Amino acid sequence: MHSQVQKLLELQKVDQEISSLTRDIDALPAEEQKRKRRLDELERTMAERRARLQKTDLEARALDKAVRGNDDEIKRLNERLNIVRNNAEYQATLFQIEAVRKDRDVTQDECLKLLESVDAQKVESTAAEAAHAEEKKIFDAFLVEAEALRQSRAGAIAAVRNRRKAMTEGVPADLLREYEGLYKTREHIAVSPVQASYCQGCYHKITMNDTARLMGLSVVVRCGSCQRILYLS
Repeated sequence: MHSQVQKLLELQKVDQEISSLTRDIDALPAEEQKRKRRLDELERTMAERRARLQKTDLEARALDKAVRGNDDEIKRLNERLNIVRNNAEYQATLFQIEAVRKDRDVTQDECLKLLESVDAQKVESTAAEAAHAEEKKIFDAFLVEAEALRQSRAGAIAAVRNRRKAMTEGVPADLLREYEGLYKTREHIAVSPVQASYCQGCYHKITMNDTARLMGLSVVVRCGSCQRILYLS
């Protein structure tokens, strides 16, 4: 095996070890964003239901106040009946009382409907608050666990990365860049064995010329299909 390929193969083993240690940690930001979106959605729902409940409650209170105002007006008009001096004025007052009473009845019906709606919306608002509180509890626990995972892996990851840094010494910079690019884009296998003339990274057959170059150990050979760095196993 070419000496530089041997170094890269050993480096690949260390990089795979790092990937194994960081896989769960690397997934944490996306998972946190997903959970945060869910929490934000529940918070919006809670706020919307709370605002709707407040609006309905205010409308119901306004109608109830209007009903009480109608009652006061009816009482005042009834008192007026006792002091009117002629039949025309008496009849006019009766018409006023009837008109106010009809308006009062309509307003009271609307108020009762809103009060029923308030009761239903209170249930919905309470449920939304409970759902948000539960999700917030779960999210906070996730953040604690995520930080604990980062802390528990920090020492091991740092040690392996220090070991990796030492292993890159002596590897040409352009070859190292090529390897690192392949490692990211070729499913963490940048250096692949060749068995029975087939690249084990992409399972394409390599040329006889490339086989001869691999046997000669004088140059670094790449797969013509996937561009992985090759060695004979």
